[in-house]
Amino acid sequence: MMQARHQVDGAVAQAVDRIRAIERDHGVTRDSLEEIKSTLIGLARHPELFSESAYPCPATEDSLIYLISEDDDHRIALYLSTGIPGRTSPPHNHTTWAVIVGIDGEEENRLYERVDDGSVPGRGEIRETKRIVLRPGDGIALMPEDIHSIHVVSRVPTRHLHMYGLSIEHLPNRIEFDMKKGTYKVFPPSSGIRK
Repeated sequence: MMQARHQVDGAVAQAVDRIRAIERDHGVTRDSLEEIKSTLIGLARHPELFSESAYPCPATEDSLIYLISEDDDHRIALYLSTGIPGRTSPPHNHTTWAVIVGIDGEEENRLYERVDDGSVPGRGEIRETKRIVLRPGDGIALMPEDIHSIHVVSRVPTRHLHMYGLSIEHLPNRIEFDMKKGTYKVFPPSSGIRK
């Protein structure tokens, strides 16, 4: 087991170093996030590093998130996220860049654009613009203001790598949207992350 842990640590450290350099050298742009996505896809091509035995899918919850790597200042944070079939999230933003790459299962990411001008607190109208299904080896890159929702569409649980510019435990101003009501609310930083 120690050998496997060293393999994970080494592979993750190399990928994180590369991602850190991309962000440092090129900033946060759609192009730089595509480079980050390519790096993360390379890491996801080794699913044995993120085995079910090391990162089990939830038994009683609809999802579990495992912290794999995080810089001391909470930046450049990598997680393994698992979700059971049928799991969904409301449309939300991240307030930091995000890259998601599939390892197992299929997850539909729905992308949205905001159609109101944001001038009325609590009011947030959005419309769906695109759907992208992430399968093993596929990825999506999101800018801080991008809005998406996730929907596990496979009959098997999903296991995906999620990389954020700032850890999700330290994002206090994320918002989620209620499309039916045309509203939004701020939701607290994520908790319950397995370490």
